[in-house]
Amino acid sequence: MNRLLLSSLGRRLNQKSTCREFSAASGLLKPYVPSLSNTSLMPSSKGSSTGKGMAGSRLMSSAATAAFDQSIQSDFPSMIISANNAVEAQGSFAEAQAQFLDPDPQAVEALRDGLLETNMGIVAHYYMDVELQGILQALKNSHPDLKERIHIADSLAMGDFAVSMCKNEGVESVICLGVDFMSESVQAILAKNGFENTPVYRATEKHIGCSLAESAEGDAYKAWLHKFSTNTQQPALHVVYINTSLETKAISSSIVPTITCTSSNVLATILQASAQIPDVRILYGPDTYMGYNLRTLLDTLIANPIEWTDEKIQSNLHPQHNRTTLKQLRDNLEIFPQGNCIVHHMFGNEVVQAVRENYYDDCYVTAHLEVPGEMFEIAMEKSLKDEGVVGSTSDILNFIIRKVEDASINVDEERRLKFVLGTEAGMVTAIVDRVQQVLQQTQSKVEVEVIFPVSSEAVMSTENEAGQATIVPGAGGGEGCSTAGGCATCPFMKMNDVDAVFDIIDMVKATDEFGLAQLLPPSRLKGKQINGVDATDLGTEAIMYMRGFMAERALPAELEQKLLASAGVYEAPKEQAAAL
Repeated sequence: MNRLLLSSLGRRLNQKSTCREFSAASGLLKPYVPSLSNTSLMPSSKGSSTGKGMAGSRLMSSAATAAFDQSIQSDFPSMIISANNAVEAQGSFAEAQAQFLDPDPQAVEALRDGLLETNMGIVAHYYMDVELQGILQALKNSHPDLKERIHIADSLAMGDFAVSMCKNEGVESVICLGVDFMSESVQAILAKNGFENTPVYRATEKHIGCSLAESAEGDAYKAWLHKFSTNTQQPALHVVYINTSLETKAISSSIVPTITCTSSNVLATILQASAQIPDVRILYGPDTYMGYNLRTLLDTLIANPIEWTDEKIQSNLHPQHNRTTLKQLRDNLEIFPQGNCIVHHMFGNEVVQAVRENYYDDCYVTAHLEVPGEMFEIAMEKSLKDEGVVGSTSDILNFIIRKVEDASINVDEERRLKFVLGTEAGMVTAIVDRVQQVLQQTQSKVEVEVIFPVSSEAVMSTENEAGQATIVPGAGGGEGCSTAGGCATCPFMKMNDVDAVFDIIDMVKATDEFGLAQLLPPSRLKGKQINGVDATDLGTEAIMYMRGFMAERALPAELEQKLLASAGVYEAPKEQAAAL
């Protein structure tokens, strides 16, 4: 096949690359909370947003802030989604995103035939390149046998989907499109479910890093854990964000009892831990922004006794909590101070000021839990009126769809819903797909405008294999970010591209064992032990504890026993962690 004919394909492996209706009920506070009612966790406002009330307040006394200013010279770029699969892009950044939503049919057909021939599946993260996501969405619908073999999801669900396609679809190998810790996690979860011989392939033999995950791999993080693990008077539980390597999870588990969390279940995790063991000290890391945002959320609940009575806390948050216990939890929450994601790190200062001044009153505001405090603050304020959402990528997507469904009840009403997308712009592909499904099913006249809080200059020029110039989301410098207004695209994720998928399929067809071996996930823990325990097993232990929590709505008994044991009994010698 002549790849030059596929206009949507381009190798970039060497690149460096005004909204209504936020609810914590649909985001951070909802998933995995025991005895959670179906009512909103924040007071709902069915009327128009006035921008008054908390708009001028400063909820975030201890919030982290973005590192530098970004000047905003024009309106934010946006994408307008309407019925009949219509998409209108405004601004060069949005145009660069939109040009890949309708993928090249030749590319889709070629990949379809290759995946069916090789009996492979694909799991990809929401933050993939828009070009790649557009092709994957079309590929998923191109053949009945591929419907359950291709999934775009968050990092936890990627492993679940990989297991499902192995069990139910009989795939013989899985392509994992994400950063290295994701492929490592997918491989480990497959092994735990009896598919240890099913290979997982990355998009490139190069290291696909992650600034957040790597912030937990240095001596500073281990020293931080050791600092609190030596207190024999108070049990300490390390709640580690899933977006970390297996090595980090293994080392952490050797120092202090550790459970993994996601941005969807982190609040429920710490609520349950403090309910089971009231004096437990929670060590949250490595995502500093998420930790400070959790603390701010607790501060907000504690500071509003009229709105958040003990009865409401018990019915909407956790049956064993009240304002006194929430304060104890807040005081026992320790946050690693030196970790962040470079993408979410950019949502600050001038970007946030522009959101507040120009988009606050008539827009829904969404914010991932990893964003800096300024952006989180706005979304938190909007949550009090059900006009935004904070949480995971899935929470943001579900919130947008809920609002579109609500607005589509009156199919004859012409209306535009506006959403500020406070997370990585790559997930717009999933938003467009889901929104258009709703509009098609309801025959609604509603329009949806997705606003990217970045400068229109946050694009970069590149050249395809035919020597033609084009633009793609992501600026040309600063780790893929633009000082003109944020990046909202992850340069590490962009190391995955369509050509790489073709290459993997070709290598599988040719039984290129050497080439495929270079694409296997990192194996830093292979053959290693910590205190006589297999390091890989120790690395997956924290994930399995989270699985147990999600299934039973309580910390697993084994983890609770470790917490209640004396630090001297459980704590591993420091040299054990150093052995890795």
